[in-house]
Amino acid sequence: MLFPPGEAAGVIDERTRTAATRFARDHGCRFLFEGQSSKSTFLKLPGRWHELIGNLCTDLGRETPGTEDFRINIDHKISEAEARASQSEAIPFGETPEQRKREFQEALRKILREGQDRDSSNKKVWTEALHLLDNPRVRDPS
Repeated sequence: MLFPPGEAAGVIDERTRTAATRFARDHGCRFLFEGQSSKSTFLKLPGRWHELIGNLCTDLGRETPGTEDFRINIDHKISEAEARASQSEAIPFGETPEQRKREFQEALRKILREGQDRDSSNKKVWTEALHLLDNPRVRDPS
């Protein structure tokens, strides 16, 4: 079994890569932190968020903890991605922008939690992004 019971994340190693790649493609999974070790993490996410989350994580990974605008930059990047998610196509028909935003945020939280556990080089970035997502009152209201 690739996913532990009740989980949406799993780890694979090189010996099972072909089967895991096929599984990921067939089940809407995405590889995460590819190439950083002999094992890769993959997550099951709604397919429509793969590219948006991948781009956001790349942008967030460029942030430097301790810089003057660290929190502001992370919040701004997350807000831009949330806006794009809200404005995306409704699936299913009648889905509201707020529903799309919430679904995107939950998928992003999964990625960021895995990042905290597996990507120590950006742990402070992932932690700050999660803090902002989980505490709307500390976010920039603009």
